[in-house]
Amino acid sequence: MTENNLLSIIIFAPLAGAVINWLIGGRLRNEFFSGVVASGAVAVSCAVAFYLAFAAEGGALFIDKPILDHIWTWINVGGFRADFALGMDRLSGIYALFVTFVGLLIHIFAIGYMHGDKGFYRFFAYLNLFMFSMLTLVLADNFLLMFVGWEGVGLCSYLLIGYYLKRDEARTAAKKAFVMNRIGDWGVLMGIFLIFTLTGSISFFDKTVGGEEVQSVFTYIGLHMAADPFTWGAIFAGGLTSVGVLMFIGATGKSAQIPLLTWLPDAMAGPTPVSALIHAATMVTAGVYLVVRSNAIFQFAPTAMWIIAVIGGATALFAATIAIAQNDIKKVLAYSTVSQLGYMFLAAGVGAFVVAIFHVMTHAFFKALLFLGSGSVIHGMNHEQDMRKMGNLKKYMPVTFFTMTTGWLAIAGIPIFAGFFSKDEILYKTFAADKYFPGGPFPGNEALWIIGIGTAVLTAVYMTRMMVMTFWGSERFHNVLPGEDAHGHHGHDAESDTAHASAADDDEDAHHPLPPDFKPHESPWVMTVPLVVLAALSTFGGLVGIPYALSSLPGVNSIFGTEANRFEHVLEPVIAKGGKEAAESHETPAAEHGSIAEHSAAAETHSPEIIAEERGLAALSVGLAALGLGIGWFAFRKNPLRKMPKILEQKWKLDEIYNGLIVDPLTRLSRTGLWRGIDLGVVDGIVNGVGTLVISLSGSVRKIQVGFVRSYAAIIIFGAVIILAYFAYFGFRLIG
Repeated sequence: MTENNLLSIIIFAPLAGAVINWLIGGRLRNEFFSGVVASGAVAVSCAVAFYLAFAAEGGALFIDKPILDHIWTWINVGGFRADFALGMDRLSGIYALFVTFVGLLIHIFAIGYMHGDKGFYRFFAYLNLFMFSMLTLVLADNFLLMFVGWEGVGLCSYLLIGYYLKRDEARTAAKKAFVMNRIGDWGVLMGIFLIFTLTGSISFFDKTVGGEEVQSVFTYIGLHMAADPFTWGAIFAGGLTSVGVLMFIGATGKSAQIPLLTWLPDAMAGPTPVSALIHAATMVTAGVYLVVRSNAIFQFAPTAMWIIAVIGGATALFAATIAIAQNDIKKVLAYSTVSQLGYMFLAAGVGAFVVAIFHVMTHAFFKALLFLGSGSVIHGMNHEQDMRKMGNLKKYMPVTFFTMTTGWLAIAGIPIFAGFFSKDEILYKTFAADKYFPGGPFPGNEALWIIGIGTAVLTAVYMTRMMVMTFWGSERFHNVLPGEDAHGHHGHDAESDTAHASAADDDEDAHHPLPPDFKPHESPWVMTVPLVVLAALSTFGGLVGIPYALSSLPGVNSIFGTEANRFEHVLEPVIAKGGKEAAESHETPAAEHGSIAEHSAAAETHSPEIIAEERGLAALSVGLAALGLGIGWFAFRKNPLRKMPKILEQKWKLDEIYNGLIVDPLTRLSRTGLWRGIDLGVVDGIVNGVGTLVISLSGSVRKIQVGFVRSYAAIIIFGAVIILAYFAYFGFRLIG
């Protein structure tokens, strides 16, 4: 354990930025001040994160023990201990790096995108608060503090999705996100309770605080618990499988997996920088972090891992089929995120935890690029989001086009772009899961692999469709779509320099037709510079994780070396911990146990058969990606407005199904049964009944008050006689 108080700066700098913008920015109403404060706060966090990850104490990414910062003891009662303390190990260090760096680029982009907005200071205060919550989540050293950050990102998503206060769509989407995430949060909370019941700890790390030894959850599991059997009964047995399933319920909410996925596409009602932050750097990757952080639990719960893999694979394919038919550029990317998150959970479910985090990182690069690129398109098109009213934008927005092209190729899985390496590894680990799964043979891994490659083809198709509809073909800026009048319903006056601002402020519901001579325009440098940086990361960011089968190719090994998978070497020790050997040593990874859960270089012998198999699957993956690009190009290049199946455009009517089966029946139950029957009938009936009884009794008593003095005198005399008779009776009895 290494102490370093700089850790607290990483989380508190954005919090300070949020407070300053809220208290001072609201009074100054100065965009430069609010933008610099918010971006500067995240820049400070980013700088400290890089310092601690690479330099301080040898660098958190290279040492075996975590860097800790014990701020104060929060709760220490009856054996339950929860510290307000932070920890950076190799896993949280990687997260802190890409969250702060990508978050910084999004903040800079937002300065240009939100220019002229009436709530500029409010937006950046919320954005900084979002960063504080996410960094608290990933740097927390225990489950309870992590849950504080978990709830914080949920609150901030509600505030930012509903940022446009006058939009019914935004308000509804914010409430939907908040409620659906609460369903998942129940699972996390129950899981934490069960973890403490089983282990007596909620700490992520072994540590000494004030002379007291604190044992981590994962060390306790490695020393004192055995793996659950791979059976359905283990789900309800109250053991580690139950913990894993409860935790994954929380992950399905935060990371928008089946069945709690419908809130994320609706979250596009918020400003585009918010979409980029939620989808790339913060909220939705929290579910993957929770699963990978708890990998020692899942290694002992093969049933839970199998459920994660199946749900992840199903979500990946399901969301991809919807993305291919969407016309809103942000909705395409939203369903793409849901699909890519499914890939991450598929990897975690088959035990490839390192690969899951690798894809989280590469996805952060190209998805932030694609979302910010779509924001640049929307900015240049005066707030138009419908791709049917775009076309040929590469002529007007060359920087946006070039940078988004790299993101397109990265997500499609084209070598050497970042998405190729992580996606290819996920597919290979799924194909080979039968050899390594902790519960024995992995049932259905071949089917999951087929789902994975099918999703890869669909990904290339729908991303090509999006790019073709946006940047190629004829200009359709004034197209009148079905259901519109001749004036349209999108866009704003292009003659004003603040045209976009008028669309983004609290008056965004006032729409104006585009002028006849409208021409799109490239975004300002404050928006394009982040795109260029993200394009570079989307191109070269995957080179840190080249698998051995590819790095050992002639020509490749001379450039990168045969041990080019630096990412796996960095993260593998964290994933491997959790076994008995690791618990006893507290330092070295449990190689035997880790090899069960992670298909690592330490576990594989790099046999020619395995290398040939992985290379063959990689070639197949590239071929399928090229096939998807070709299908998308030839299907939509000449006919970008090609009709897609209505059921896909309507998202398989999932919202209607949920409303019909869950929302509407519960609404009727609450109104007729709970409100009218219990609230009005029972609760109000009891309260009103008591009131009626009091009125009735008081009315009866009131009748003796007739208003005549002689009547009162008679009553007094009558009462006095009764009292005298009472005392006389008992007095004679005493004498007698």
